[in-house]
Amino acid sequence: MTRPELLEGAALEQWLGAHPAWQLRDGHLVRELRTSDYPSSIELLTALVEPAERLDHHPVVSVGYCQLRFELWTHDRGGVTRLDLDYAEALDEIVATRFAAFVVAT
Repeated sequence: MTRPELLEGAALEQWLGAHPAWQLRDGHLVRELRTSDYPSSIELLTALVEPAERLDHHPVVSVGYCQLRFELWTHDRGGVTRLDLDYAEALDEIVATRFAAFVVAT
């Protein structure tokens, strides 16, 4: 399978402008979420297994009490690729459609 190319410059900046919940930190896409309770955090995390498996692309996730931190980059490319954007968009869709009532604005 051909691996995607790194995204840099204007293409990445344009995507970030359209997805303000995400930030670029140390060459990785990062989104932090707070939920109203711990069970909601775990349910959200569980819901995000499906897109990770479907895309064969898995985030680095930190879990705290009512907090989730997602960090995306394509390890074998050493930066952000289309795979990361696809996963980020899937995460955003799941949050908006299934967990909006449980996610606290950060």
